Amino acid sequence: MLININTDNFFVAQRLKEIDPNYFVVFNTKSQNFEVHNQGQLDNTFCLSLPFAELDSRTLDLVRKTQTKNFEKLMEEIEKENQKKETQKNKEIFSLAKEVLK
Repeated sequence: MLININTDNFFVAQRLKEIDPNYFVVFNTKSQNFEVHNQGQLDNTFCLSLPFAELDSRTLDLVRKTQTKNFEKLMEEIEKENQKKETQKNKEIFSLAKEVLK
């Protein structure tokens, strides 16, 4: 069940409408998470599930970051992070192989 959130302590639900008037916030009782939806989307209003237990400025930052217009920048960040992780993993494998071959 989804519970529509119209008011909150930090006015996040209202402030999201400044970013896009079609945004709205719900609390999903099944997953126990807040979700951001956009009524302007076709087929499905769901945008993202928030990884925070409460609504605060992090919600606004995350919504801005994940907007469609920021897609390319977000993909670059993901690629850089994946490359860093792959490089670190390769170093660990090389180090382990070096120890085994001694």
